[in-house]
Amino acid sequence: MGEDMEKFRHIDGSEAQISTKHINITFQHGHPSEVGVNGCRVEDVIDVLVDKILNFQGRDLSCEENATALYHLDLAREALLLRRRRREQQGVLGSPQKHANV
Repeated sequence: MGEDMEKFRHIDGSEAQISTKHINITFQHGHPSEVGVNGCRVEDVIDVLVDKILNFQGRDLSCEENATALYHLDLAREALLLRRRRREQQGVLGSPQKHANV
């Protein structure tokens, strides 16, 4: 794999850019302190989804299913925040090293 392709990969080797017919997302690749901010985090995508569903909830599209989706997106965001805190506390944030589950 050439250098040009490598810059579009996460630390874990997964794709940093996701493109489909109607979606184009560039995730952060490399630690921001080393390469700067060059993409979004999974948490940022969750925030966009929450904002969209909250918009539905504020109009005629309000429903129980949207409320349930918001609840689960909030749980996902909290789980990712917990992961980040653990990685920071264990000194492995920004590295491919696994963190220990507590």
